[in-house]
Amino acid sequence: MSIDEEKGTAGAVAGRGASASTGAAPAPGASGAGAAPEATPKKRPKRGWIVAGVVAAIIVVAGAGFWVWHEQPSFCNAICHSPMDYYVETYDSGDPNLGVTVHAKAGESCLDCHTAELTTQISEVCAWVSDNYPMTEDGTMLATGKQFASEEFCARAECHGGKSFDEITAVLWGFAGNDEKYNPHSSHQDMALECGDCHKAHENQVLVCNECHDLTLPEGWEAPNVQ
Repeated sequence: MSIDEEKGTAGAVAGRGASASTGAAPAPGASGAGAAPEATPKKRPKRGWIVAGVVAAIIVVAGAGFWVWHEQPSFCNAICHSPMDYYVETYDSGDPNLGVTVHAKAGESCLDCHTAELTTQISEVCAWVSDNYPMTEDGTMLATGKQFASEEFCARAECHGGKSFDEITAVLWGFAGNDEKYNPHSSHQDMALECGDCHKAHENQVLVCNECHDLTLPEGWEAPNVQ
């Protein structure tokens, strides 16, 4: 073999070795044992759950706000309109002659005295919708204090600091600076008087004793002869 032939053979062998060691780059898209796996796309969170959560939160907040409003006197006025206008106006008036003013200053609202029972509320709504509810002769109130107030209603255990009617009566001897023998809750008329004869939440409070006596009036009260 000539020298040139030997060089050619050696070059061919070297070329095959280099090719084997480096390897040719696979064609695009070609598969093989060493090919990198394709990236899996990330799953997006379901928007439906987010929307449902937002709606639920809005309903909860709105419901809580409505319930707070439901406890306020303005609710009675806004829903029932004219039949309750006078009651809400007197509640907010600050008039010292009205029993409701004392309750308002103490932070008591309508529903603290007038228990909201579902059956009662339904009947009231029906009466309002049908425009069929009783009013006083002057057309301002649904009922007067005399018609509504009673010992059962006004002297409940949860009212007046939890004191009973007897406990309240016990501290009224010599009320408003009068002689110790006078007590408006201990009437000599054999309890012929009722709470509503004197105590009137949305009307001027009247000391009926002064139909016969000339007693000092408590602050915010008036004598019967000015009615």
